[in-house]
Amino acid sequence: MKKLGFFGGSFNPPTYAHINIAKMSIEKFNLDAVYFVPVGNLYNKPSLIDEKYRYKMLQLVCGDKIKVENVELNRKETLDTLQAFNLIEEKYKNDETEIFYIMGADNFEKLPNWKDSKKLVEDYQYIIFKRDGSNLEQCIEKNQILKKNRQNFKFLDLQQYADISSGIIRELIKKEDYEKCKEYTDAAIVQYIKENKLYL
Repeated sequence: MKKLGFFGGSFNPPTYAHINIAKMSIEKFNLDAVYFVPVGNLYNKPSLIDEKYRYKMLQLVCGDKIKVENVELNRKETLDTLQAFNLIEEKYKNDETEIFYIMGADNFEKLPNWKDSKKLVEDYQYIIFKRDGSNLEQCIEKNQILKKNRQNFKFLDLQQYADISSGIIRELIKKEDYEKCKEYTDAAIVQYIKENKLYL
């Protein structure tokens, strides 16, 4: 059975935390590949740069088992979570493939309040990465839908790079401290940001 992980986010820009989560998911859960799934330009988030740049930055850190999926890009309308999952499943799911959706504890805790939450919880499998302070067991116990579908959740402790965020990198770029950025993301990404004058 082939196992694939899909990790959605803005990746604005990608960080060592994103890369580490993909690598740890592959290692811990024996995934054959993890696909980053960047949101498109219609996603309502401050400071979000054009999807073409974020897609390219993700490509710079891809390898044999880490890839990028562009299902949410070049769209005239935003996709909700269920629509995005359906498109991914149409493309990748078959009798020989198991799919996991990778998300942070902060999103997991909100999952019961999302549109189509019952279907999202019952029909899909997740790898949840947690930083210090996330009490996911308590979150599951408090919600009947989560509790009933506990078998659909796998957990990943994010140890290294837990405190890194895209926002830190964007702030450093405003100060043009590109050397310091290399502590938080891959040097190839830093070079690409610098060459294209992004986030200034």
